[in-house]
Parts: sequence; C-alpha cells; structure tokens
Amino acid sequence: MNWTLLRGTLHQHRTSIFWFAFGLVSYSWMMTWFYPQLGGTQYADMVESLPPEMLAIFGGTEVSFASLGGYFQTEYLGLMWIIIVASALMIFAARAFAGEIAEGTMEFVLTQPVSRVKVAVTRAVALIGYALVLAVSSFAPIKIFGPKYDIDLSWGTFWQLFAFGMLFMLAIGGLALLLSSMFRGGGKPGGIAAGVLFLMWIADLVANVSEVAEVLDPVNLVTYWQPGRIINGDPVADAAWWLYGILAAVTLVGSVVIFSRRDVA
Repeated sequence: MNWTLLRGTLHQHRTSIFWFAFGLVSYSWMMTWFYPQLGGTQYADMVESLPPEMLAIFGGTEVSFASLGGYFQTEYLGLMWIIIVASALMIFAARAFAGEIAEGTMEFVLTQPVSRVKVAVTRAVALIGYALVLAVSSFAPIKIFGPKYDIDLSWGTFWQLFAFGMLFMLAIGGLALLLSSMFRGGGKPGGIAAGVLFLMWIADLVANVSEVAEVLDPVNLVTYWQPGRIINGDPVADAAWWLYGILAAVTLVGSVVIFSRRDVA
C-alpha cells in the first residue's frame, strides 16, 4: 500500500464522503428522535395496517413491528439505507479503476514509482476506509443520541450491528470494485453492480410472497440483511456472516489480482 496515494484518493473523494456521511448522520438522528414520537404500540398498529407487499418492500417481514428492531429495520436500515450506502460505494468503486482508466488518469498514476499491486491494494484499502466512515455515520448516532430518546443499545449490540453492517457494505463495495477492475469507464461497473443488487432485492421481495425465488435465498445479500434482529438481541444466521465475509474477501482480493494483470492503455 502507498500512503501518499491513499491520502490522495481520499482527498479526491472528500466531498462525496462528507455529504454521504452527513446525510446518514442526519437520517440516523432523525429516525432516533422520531421513535418516541410515535410510541411502540401506536407505530405497530400504523405499520401493520399497511399491505404485506408494502411492508416487504421496506424489509419489514422478519421482526416484530412493535419492537425497536422492527422500527429501525422498516424506517431506516431497510431499503432506503441500502440504496444510500450502495450508491456511495458503487460510485467510489467505479471511479477507483474503470473511471480513471477511461479518463486516462490511471496511466499518469502508473508512471509514478509505485507498482500496480500497490495501486490496487491502496484503492481497496480506501474503499474499506470509506465503508468504515459510512458505518460510523449509520450506527454511531443511534448509540450516542439514543439514550436521550429512551433508546439504549448495549455496547455488545452496537458492535455486532457495526460489524455486520461493515461486512454487508464491503460485500457490495467489493463486488463493485471487482467489476471496476475489469471494465473501462465508470458506467458499466456501477450499472452492473446496481443491477445485481436490484435483482437480489426483487428476488427477496418475491420470496416473501412466493416460494419461486426462495432458491436464491442462500446467496442473496438482501435476504440476509436483518439488522432488526441484532437490535432486538436475536441471533443472526451464521450463514449471513460467512456469505458477507467470504464475498468481501474474494472480491477485494480479486480486484487487486485482476487490475495488476490488465492493460490500462
């Protein structure tokens, strides 16, 4: 890894990092503040009056709506949160390799006294750092501001939620980075990664009302994303940790290997 290149990469993306982080902090704080305004029973009655299909869209099918975890999974950490963090990571990853190759700036980077492997490793580390910022922005406000609004996550619950969220984001970001190492131009990697995630969401949605799509559940990233279970103190399937962890590791390492061997001219 090259520290100078890492600082340059993060500095280059400082504006997008700031605004995505700021948006997540604001969103997280707002949802934390809003919870006591509704009240558990009142919120449960309101949400359960919605059609089951609507609840499935926002990820509210696995936990009780009357619970704290059900509230956060439906109103915050479900579909909208996935869209926000996935967009941030895909934009970053698409630019990391493919975008710079298309613009010709990657050739300039490689004229410096730094190997391709170091460039690739540095970009992967930058992606991990970006995901870390997004995770802090997503979950820390709940822990910090929660007690003021009668929401008290234990440190064990917080760190488990943080780690699970990090792995989920690295699985998505790693996939986008792998695609970025294969293509020229930022449009294809971001579009393909977004398309794959959208198909997973559709499959998860269909699986809630039909058995047709359940065959994809064992490898569906969206299906395993159940942060409400962690918040409620329920165990998360070991398969979820393994799927996210293996996918993140394979795609990040794969992006380094592929970029180190490809032609960027």
